[in-house]
Amino acid sequence: MPRKLRGVLTIKASDDLEFRADRHTGISSQQEIAADRSSKLYRTVGEKQCKMVLHATAPADCPDPRAYFMDKVEELTRGLASDAKPRLRGQRLMETDDLSVTFSRKTRTIEATLRIELEKYPAYNNRLINLMQQLSQCFAINQTTFRRPRP
Repeated sequence: MPRKLRGVLTIKASDDLEFRADRHTGISSQQEIAADRSSKLYRTVGEKQCKMVLHATAPADCPDPRAYFMDKVEELTRGLASDAKPRLRGQRLMETDDLSVTFSRKTRTIEATLRIELEKYPAYNNRLINLMQQLSQCFAINQTTFRRPRP
């Protein structure tokens, strides 16, 4: 009775044939991290490059698929540890393309994010000083906001 083998057949220049059979060990190539009915987050297992993969699906009649997928990503990655601190939530004091300032009354914290595009500003030191002046103006305007409320 003939048997079928999965694999790769390579024919070399000297008409030499080389067959490599696929190996099936019965071990899953995926380590599931999180899953729900229609989506899952898993880590691939193997000898070469291991990766994390997020597979998400949305209903065809979903009114806002982008928001749906963002919610799925948030839900499935909730348990993953992150070294990066999440963006501060609070009152947005200033928002431009290059400067963002947020104040949280709850944690009494200010977060300032500066962005300098090197192609647009080759003299990045000058741009940094300009952004720091804008930041200082924002702090001066919002001094009363930063004060601790009196009991």
